[in-house]
Amino acid sequence: MNASSTGLAEAPIYRPRFNAVRTRLKGTAVHTAWRGIRGRRVASHYVADLGNVKTYCLFIGHARSAHSIVGALLDAHPRAIVSDELDALRYVRAGFTRAQVMALSIAISKDQADRLRRKDGREGRTYSYYVPGQWQGRWEQLDVLGDSNAGGTVQQLDADPALLERTESLVAPARVRFIHVVRDPFDNISTMMIRGGRTFDGAFERYFANCRALTVLRPRIGLDRIFTLRHEDLIADPESRLRQACEFLGLSASPQYLSAAASILYRSPSHSRASVKWTEPLIRRVEDEIQRYDFLAGYRFDSSDNPVGRVTGGV
Repeated sequence: MNASSTGLAEAPIYRPRFNAVRTRLKGTAVHTAWRGIRGRRVASHYVADLGNVKTYCLFIGHARSAHSIVGALLDAHPRAIVSDELDALRYVRAGFTRAQVMALSIAISKDQADRLRRKDGREGRTYSYYVPGQWQGRWEQLDVLGDSNAGGTVQQLDADPALLERTESLVAPARVRFIHVVRDPFDNISTMMIRGGRTFDGAFERYFANCRALTVLRPRIGLDRIFTLRHEDLIADPESRLRQACEFLGLSASPQYLSAAASILYRSPSHSRASVKWTEPLIRRVEDEIQRYDFLAGYRFDSSDNPVGRVTGGV
């Protein structure tokens, strides 16, 4: 096997000191230019692989909603690469080529696999979304490629309606598909407050602003091109729901892959709402707003009584 077909060829790897510089520069013109150079360099290693990509996958929804763990599980599939929070649409808007945008997902996936998919999680701890014995950061055949950056994707597509068609044209002939990960709004809003440093009003407005944007965006994308996954359902029946997500993206899922992916999920719930003081007026305010959105149907504050876990990894 050659290095390209197995996805084992080395892309440049960040060093700790350089990582700190990169973090400070993130979002600047210098960082974007450097990403452009890196995208071209990495793309030159994988010309045939990028040409064979059949499905380009993006995530929609909210920050702190468990999209990172779903992306990590898909990245472990032998025919998929899914980076976490590259913010691919930023580079579409910046005028990057198809090869550059896609190659950056490869580069970021490799970097994240080198770090064992570590991510900050609940109670100040760091969690690893590494799936043992599987394919994170590499592949045997590259059929699906994408990035999990749910909230940012919604905000950019909402701000620029032409960006959807522009993205579709850029990645063609690959088809574009979306995964919408939904988390209990009470825990999602609570986590935005705890880890994002927001007030209740700030978290409430950000959360439901995204919901309003989604009500416009989802029909514009086409519901047949969106796979909606409640992460409560993922925890309750991980192999079945992950298999469905794979099928939606055009992937078959082996029992070994599904078992390995399921093994890293928490089996017990983490109620972020328990760390926030929820008064009756605040509860009613959220529950009244929930009624406006079909994709939130059935959520209520006392749903915490349900024994099914609601948190995966460090969310």
